Amino acid sequence: PPPCALAAAAAAAEGLSPAAAAAFAGLPDLTLRPCRASALPPELERATAALVRDNMDEVFAASGWDEADAEEGCAVGEPLYLLLLDARDALLGFVQCEFSVEAGEPALYVTELQLARHAQRRGLGARLTAAAEALAWDRGLAQVVLTVQTANRAALAFYARQGYGASCCSPELCPGEFEPEELPDGSVGFSYRILQKPRPRRAAEGEGGHG
Repeated sequence: PPPCALAAAAAAAEGLSPAAAAAFAGLPDLTLRPCRASALPPELERATAALVRDNMDEVFAASGWDEADAEEGCAVGEPLYLLLLDARDALLGFVQCEFSVEAGEPALYVTELQLARHAQRRGLGARLTAAAEALAWDRGLAQVVLTVQTANRAALAFYARQGYGASCCSPELCPGEFEPEELPDGSVGFSYRILQKPRPRRAAEGEGGHG
């Protein structure tokens, strides 16, 4: 896609569309607040980092994953956060995402989706996912893409329930492009999978003119 299309999507993304806001309808004590990375207050920057550590340290250790090894994508603009706050403005969870090109198509790449342990198993993860998807569809993007550690079986099952499948760029589907590696448990395979969810046809047909 033309770079200007992604640039327009990134520039317009700070506000929430009605569909994204509707993901938390009926929960008046919760607020979904968009925030660009450069505007993230220090206390929320620390809180988001702490959530990642709390939820992911064991997964990263089990998979042998090092975030420093992550490949840089084709992101346009700066990352965007969708912050889920309670009535006291305490952080319950967040989505971190960026606008990029994946498999030749404009995409919303979800780099993090995290929930505090006490906020899990309440359907909030599905609502955060729906909000991110609504943001993508509202901006005319073709897909939502994310990376999940193979060791994170709960996350793989969760995203399968939300309608995500393997991206054509996922390493297990690209023989010859990626070399299997020995994992910490002694098995040989890939430490991560790339998942994607395409734009629903009804969104593509009913929301022309975006992007």
